[in-house]
Amino acid sequence: MAVFTHVSTPDLERFLAAYDLGEVRQFLPITEGIENTNYRLETTTGRHVLTLFERRTPEDALPFVIALLEHLADKSAPVPRPIPDREGRCLSRLCGRPALIVSFLDGRAVDRPDVTHCRAAGVALARLHVAAADFAARRANPFGIAGWRPLLEACREVAHDRRDLLLCDRVAAALAMLPEDWPPSLPRGTCHADLFPDNVFFDGDRVSGIIDFYFAATDALAYDLAIALAAWGFDAENRWDRRRAAAMIEGYEEIRPLASAERDRLPVLCLGAAVRFTLTRLYDRLHPREEALVREKDPGEFAARMDIFAALAGNNRDLF
Repeated sequence: MAVFTHVSTPDLERFLAAYDLGEVRQFLPITEGIENTNYRLETTTGRHVLTLFERRTPEDALPFVIALLEHLADKSAPVPRPIPDREGRCLSRLCGRPALIVSFLDGRAVDRPDVTHCRAAGVALARLHVAAADFAARRANPFGIAGWRPLLEACREVAHDRRDLLLCDRVAAALAMLPEDWPPSLPRGTCHADLFPDNVFFDGDRVSGIIDFYFAATDALAYDLAIALAAWGFDAENRWDRRRAAAMIEGYEEIRPLASAERDRLPVLCLGAAVRFTLTRLYDRLHPREEALVREKDPGEFAARMDIFAALAGNNRDLF
């Protein structure tokens, strides 16, 4: 989460006039994350989160996301439920941006997840996949491999620092390792596509909430697991931790066992996941947004992970 668009008190009051949420008690920016503008909104009826969607979330994708959240919430998944206005509309506009209010989830993200957290996250991801199995809507992955090479070229065009130019070369080498049939012919379904530790809330060792579904898409389910492995499977020194990865896979398979083809392709899927997040973080560094209250994510962190997956691609024994 982040703050790119600043909402004034008069703007907020006009916006909330369409809702039955009572009087505002607290309205505070949430600075974590890098994609959209988020505020913590507390009213006399409860706690909520207000999101204004920025450049990476196309407005035509939002009906898919809102319908998915409603579908999952109806199945008692720990996800934020969209809040409609008096006309029954969940999506509105505020300060020239598409805007959505959702329910507030208890718990907190864990800065340094351990093996227990990794296992619980694996269970939670599999439960999402199972709960969404009968979700009818489809959305192509907006950050699938078709967009990776154009994104790399957009980075090359403005990269002047030797560090960034070398990073572009490393990404290009990793891209060349991905199979021509990407994504592989594996079981597909609705994916979260961004299950990082800061998007999972815990109450003790129990997952109490999963947020930020705005990259959700229809893709290979094992790729969604690979994204989570790339995000959770490294320690504080950015070293690959097989125990964390094994715990996440074990938790996932407790709910949804992997097919042998899915397990065999996990290393290359992890490489693809690392390429995707290295690229988007590098793009954000090279195309900064002015006057944004945001914590920049270091592309070097995921580039190091990308190099590890590139070295071990095709070798499940060394990875898992």
